[in-house]
Amino acid sequence: MRLPALAFAVAVALAATGVARAQTPPGGGALSPGNLSAPGLPGQQPPAAPSEPSAPPPPAEQVPTASEPAAPTGPVISAIDIEGNRRVEPDAIRNALASKVGSTMERSKITADVHALFALGYFEDISVDAQPAGPNQIKLVVKVAEKPAIRDVRITGNDELSTDDIRDLVDIRTAQILDLDAVHRNAKKIQDKYVEKGFYLAEITPKVVPQPDNTVSVVFAINEHAKVQVKSITFVGNEKVPSADLRSVMETQEGNILSFLTSAGTYREEVFQRDLSLIQFAYYDRGFINVRVGKPQVEITPDKKYLFLTVPITEGEQFNVGKIDYSGDILGTKETLGTRVHTESGALFNRSQLQADISGLNDLYLDQGYCYVNISPLTNVNNDTRIVDLTFDVQKGPKCYVERIDIVGNHKTRDRVIRRELRIYEGELFTGTGMKQSKGRVNALGFFETVEVTQKKGSRDDSVIVEVSVKEKPTGTFQVGFGFSSVESFIFTATLQQNNLLGWGQTASLSAQISSLRSLVQLSYLDPYFLDTNWIFSFDYFRIDADYYGFLRSSNGGDVNFGYHLTPDLLLFLAYGLEHVDVEPSSLSAAPGSVGSVYSAFSSTPPIANQFQSGLNSTVTLTLTYDKRDNRLFPSNGYYGSGSVQYGPKQLGGTFNFIRYSANGRYYRPLFLGIVFKTNATLGYVEGIQGSTVPISELYYVGGINSVRGYYLRTITPTKAVGATANPDTSLTHYPEFPVGGDKQLVFNFELEFPIIEKIGIRGVVFADAGNAYAPNENFFQDKHSLVSTPAGLLYSVGVGVRWFSPIGPLRFEWGFPLTPRPGIDQPVDFEFTIGNFF
Repeated sequence: MRLPALAFAVAVALAATGVARAQTPPGGGALSPGNLSAPGLPGQQPPAAPSEPSAPPPPAEQVPTASEPAAPTGPVISAIDIEGNRRVEPDAIRNALASKVGSTMERSKITADVHALFALGYFEDISVDAQPAGPNQIKLVVKVAEKPAIRDVRITGNDELSTDDIRDLVDIRTAQILDLDAVHRNAKKIQDKYVEKGFYLAEITPKVVPQPDNTVSVVFAINEHAKVQVKSITFVGNEKVPSADLRSVMETQEGNILSFLTSAGTYREEVFQRDLSLIQFAYYDRGFINVRVGKPQVEITPDKKYLFLTVPITEGEQFNVGKIDYSGDILGTKETLGTRVHTESGALFNRSQLQADISGLNDLYLDQGYCYVNISPLTNVNNDTRIVDLTFDVQKGPKCYVERIDIVGNHKTRDRVIRRELRIYEGELFTGTGMKQSKGRVNALGFFETVEVTQKKGSRDDSVIVEVSVKEKPTGTFQVGFGFSSVESFIFTATLQQNNLLGWGQTASLSAQISSLRSLVQLSYLDPYFLDTNWIFSFDYFRIDADYYGFLRSSNGGDVNFGYHLTPDLLLFLAYGLEHVDVEPSSLSAAPGSVGSVYSAFSSTPPIANQFQSGLNSTVTLTLTYDKRDNRLFPSNGYYGSGSVQYGPKQLGGTFNFIRYSANGRYYRPLFLGIVFKTNATLGYVEGIQGSTVPISELYYVGGINSVRGYYLRTITPTKAVGATANPDTSLTHYPEFPVGGDKQLVFNFELEFPIIEKIGIRGVVFADAGNAYAPNENFFQDKHSLVSTPAGLLYSVGVGVRWFSPIGPLRFEWGFPLTPRPGIDQPVDFEFTIGNFF
């Protein structure tokens, strides 16, 4: 009866011995059956155990017969103890083990367990001990040595980049387990940032400094060296294309005196390599299809301050375009396709024009629903005649229908706010124009930093999934500004605005502006899709006080506005406005005696009698607008037009009865190097109705930073002689010429806006303005000004300015120079500051 017991003992011993051999580390160090160890190296996986021959079979007399029960294949695990862990919970370690309490201990499982624990990334050493725990039972003791935790992250040696800027790049944090790969990865990110700033030779040395309690300090030691600037870019071999033309296509530029403000002179390897491709493309656009741009030479001066770049070029010969043909799936006729191609036979080969032609053909097929169209330009080059024959090969694929539209990236903005701007619809035929229009309309909302509209294959060959991916930006602003102006002395502005209220696409704002000449408080609300319909609803409440250099105009009131989307870009509005207006003498018109006597003098002076009236404006306004701008807040492309009629008859209960016609047109076009051309034209005309005279408070006064710059605010207007010269009996001796307002106005503005420091939103502007306000007895463009000659009946100015699109809103600093100054009124230069866009 002792044979089974003997077999059991041998089986246990052999099983233990087998596991020990499986876990023996390379290089020797045999382990006892009771001590199964598998030490690991920091940050490395333990090597796989070498293969071992199978244990010899037991003697024949020990092999059980068929009538006897089989001996166990190995000991049963009765317990698993964890030792050495301080931060990692024991249960987390046990959960990673394939060996469990109650299962049989196996060599392969132990090996897998060690690998699994190393894979957690928490340990730098692991050993597994097997200790007998009773008949056919064994206890596993898993001993771990944890990697140290990060106590702190230090940055030393940095002067040119702030510590906060560098910390924003680093993604390792205190209390994390040390990961050397992550440390080196962050050092590379810091170095890339220095290279981006022009410190090409900056050295970032990561260090791990041991600290008590199994912690470490991670130190990024920075040696910035001097900033390296590109001193010159030289081309060798460019005989037919000027060096200036090649430099103009490169992002890498030579340094200049403004390099401390711009990125000119900064050398970045990846940007320079991209520039080499752009140089090659510039030659392709001039017909040099065999051009070769060689390996550039980069030389650094001994003081390591400057770089000299030399680019060798082999130009080759210019090629002309020969025959142009079409093959494959032709839509309509070849002549139809030819209307979309602008490359002409006999012209120089031009890569950019070829790409534009392919895009034009693509659009033709995409608008017919062929979303998988592929157009390949096949070329046949004849080197002897230097002719390139082109064949546009078309593979149109099946027509596609939009299976679904996915909106991603909108964490705040509701899906419907984006979907209602789309011009592609689920279940309908795919259209390329609809894709472009959708991107433009979503981008024009002004809620997103980036908008991408892409397509991917649907569940069938004839279906497509459209994905609209957006990156949201803050749409709520709280702005406070304070500045000085030569005209208004001081300017204080404050605005609380949300352009995407609760993610519904609505706009609400509360704003205030105060200066020595005006004050404004306004509360506004706009819902561009009222109750999820094509109706627009808005209302405004305002309180305005303004000094017109002869009288004070104070008003408070509001309006309610309903609009409708006639088409996606054409809108019709109908508004009702109610405004109470008070008019009284300003401090500039004060004369001896009481205010009452001054007001009496105003109303009794014949040239302006009955003009200073207080009362009620009750009007309805009909407005039609057409908006094709790429962005409603900061447009750089497109155009905008509006026309309105404001009507205030007696039947609406107003004191003042007049009709006002207004028109406004704006045009935007991007040019080159980030320059944007802008123009604005404003036209206005007002006349009394039903026997009423238009009061002075409702007439036109031009001039100022939002009108004709270079002329003081609201000083361009018709005047009348009301002083002692005109009426010896009047007390208004201060006003030999009194501004009485015009019943017509005309203003033109032209701007070139260009980047200065694009990354922080600083742009410059040069401008030219022209405008005037005309009296009832004057016509548009009529020169009847008494103080200065006005060609074409307009006053002119030019100027320069700086604009900063700051976190608190657009700040404008502009200097205007009047070209038709009026003696005694205008200064050689007028500086003005304000917050907000112009047009």
